[in-house]
Parts: sequence; structure tokens; C-alpha cells
Amino acid sequence: MSNKPGIFSRIKNTISSALNDAVDSVSDPGTEVALMIDDLGTQIQESEKDLRQAIVDRKLLERKIAELEATEKQWQGKAEQALKLGDESLARAALQRKGDYSVQLLDARSGLAEQVRLADSMQVQLKQAKSKHKSLNLRRGTLMAAARAAKKGVAPGQLGDGGTLSRLDDIEHKINQLEALNEVQAELGGQTAEDMAVDAKLAKLEGESGLDDELARLKAKMAQKSLPKGEE
Repeated sequence: MSNKPGIFSRIKNTISSALNDAVDSVSDPGTEVALMIDDLGTQIQESEKDLRQAIVDRKLLERKIAELEATEKQWQGKAEQALKLGDESLARAALQRKGDYSVQLLDARSGLAEQVRLADSMQVQLKQAKSKHKSLNLRRGTLMAAARAAKKGVAPGQLGDGGTLSRLDDIEHKINQLEALNEVQAELGGQTAEDMAVDAKLAKLEGESGLDDELARLKAKMAQKSLPKGEE
């Protein structure tokens, strides 16, 4: 009987933990992820060999059980034949030999049941591992990019540029702010020029109005002086 505990322990590791190990341990986790996927393929091939051996061991056990059953039956027949001949001592010896084979047969059947469970479990896990490996291969590029992004501290799908794009965005934002400010200043400057022209005209009008008032007062004063004293 072939008992291989932990045969699939390597391929039971989750991809998330593998990615974390890659991020922590290598300078290029993307390459490490690709290597792990390839290594999983190699492990699957090795596990297929283990499964084939487990099936061979099961068949050997089945053959051994068949042989033990036949031998047990033979000693049962010899014990019966001894009794027919009236030789109880010989019959007892035959039954004792039969008992020895019965014990071996019990162990063999127990081993076969365990071997069947092992082979069935290996088949199920191998099928799952193959499906997982196929899925990982299809997403190889995505997983590599995600691992590299995690190493650089950026979200998956973003360009790991060391902050260059962020700085460029800041610069572009500042340029846009300056352009907007210049436009506002230009608009305000135009309004100020118009306001200054209006203010100048108003100031001129106000000045002319003041002169008119002063002239009117002067005329009134002179007219007052020109009147005879009796008419004042």
C-alpha cells in the first residue's frame, strides 16, 4: 500500500499568499508570480505521477486480496476435509492457518479502502489544481501586473510611474489655474479701463459743473457790485 500524506500540500497554497510572498521577497514580483504559475504546472505533473502510482498500488492490493481470499478458502476446505476424515487435530491446524490468512485479509481490505480514498482524493484535487492552473495561465499578465503594482504601492490598473503622473497632474492643474486667473485678470483689466474712461468723463463733467457754478456766483457778485447803492 502506498500512503503519501501531504502529496498536494504545495498546490493547496492560495494564490493570495503566493502573491504576498512574491511582493515581500523579490524585486520583480511579476516575474516571481510567473515562475510560481510554472512551478504549479510542474507540481501537477509530479502529482499525476503520484496518482498513477497510487492507482497501481490499489490494483496490487486488489490482486493480493483476491489471492488471500483464495488461500483462506483453500484452508477452509482442508479443515472440512480433515473433519470428514475424523481428524480433528488436523482440522484445528487447518483452521488456524485459515485464521492467519483471515487476519492478513482483514488488514489488506482495510488498506485497500484507505488506498481507494487516497486515490479518489488525489483525483479530485488534481482536477481542481489543473482547473486552477488553467485559470492562472489565462490571467498570468493580470496577476503579474497586480503583483508589481502592489510592490510599488499603487492600485492595480494604475501606472506605477514613481509618482510622475501625479506630479504632472499637479503641474497641469496649476497651469490651468494660472490660465484661468489670467483670463479673469484680462477681463477685469478691460472693465477697469472702461471704468477709468467713464470716471474721467464724469470727473470732467463734474469739473465743468463746478466752473459753471463758480462762474454763476462770480457773475452774481459782479452784478451786485455794479448796481447803484440805492438799488442794492
